[in-house]
Amino acid sequence: MTYLAARRRVAIIRANIDLCFPELDPESRARLVQANVRSMALGVIDTLSAWFAPDAAIAHRIDVRGLGPLRAALERGGALCLYAHFHSIELGGRALSLVLGRPMHQMVRRHNDARVEQVIDAARRSFCGKTIEKHQLADIVRSLREGHPVGYAPDQNFKRHIAFVPFFGQPAATLTTSARLARMTGVPVFCIWFIRNGERLELDIESFTPSGNDDDDAARWMAFLEARIRRTPEQYLWAHRRFKTRPDGSVVYPGTLLKPRDR
Repeated sequence: MTYLAARRRVAIIRANIDLCFPELDPESRARLVQANVRSMALGVIDTLSAWFAPDAAIAHRIDVRGLGPLRAALERGGALCLYAHFHSIELGGRALSLVLGRPMHQMVRRHNDARVEQVIDAARRSFCGKTIEKHQLADIVRSLREGHPVGYAPDQNFKRHIAFVPFFGQPAATLTTSARLARMTGVPVFCIWFIRNGERLELDIESFTPSGNDDDDAARWMAFLEARIRRTPEQYLWAHRRFKTRPDGSVVYPGTLLKPRDR
């Protein structure tokens, strides 16, 4: 079953890359699929490092840009840190805690197996002050109002509180709650990009100013994300069914249905 799930994931990667990079010829898209699978394997190693490696094994690998404004914001209160699902996202969250010198509070998706989730959550809590299940918006608001930095990744497919905004020329169901969280709590918003560069991990921090229009802000953030992905497209999580929910009900991933635990 693991083999079949892996084959389905590769099929999802291929479907996403075919959809998002029509300007590439078939051979170039095939190479990008292969590079993405390799990067995903390295991402597994990064994830295990994030969960179990000592601080010293990670701290010497980090290159960070734009840390000053985030640190200044945290001296005044909380900050909403928008993550994206690059393969090194778990290691990036650990690295951000290290460079800030304080634990992040992070939104997570709980594993379907309670025993596996117990191990993962214990590992995350070694560097996270708190892990917050993705639907627990009240807990996110509480952490922000208490002055904590909160890692929040709104770039996957959701069915509630969404707008369909352009992403690689395709309508993508995107959470509109990021700007609303900032408005409710008064905290500043930052985009945090985690990119692997050889043995180094690059953290690039940018300020993001909400406009007051939640749909427009979702579209702006996805445009920023697309620009970042185009720099290192092989490092993005194309194995996620990003276009599962479509405004016209069309199906992007025929033959790739997964069991609930594989999603």
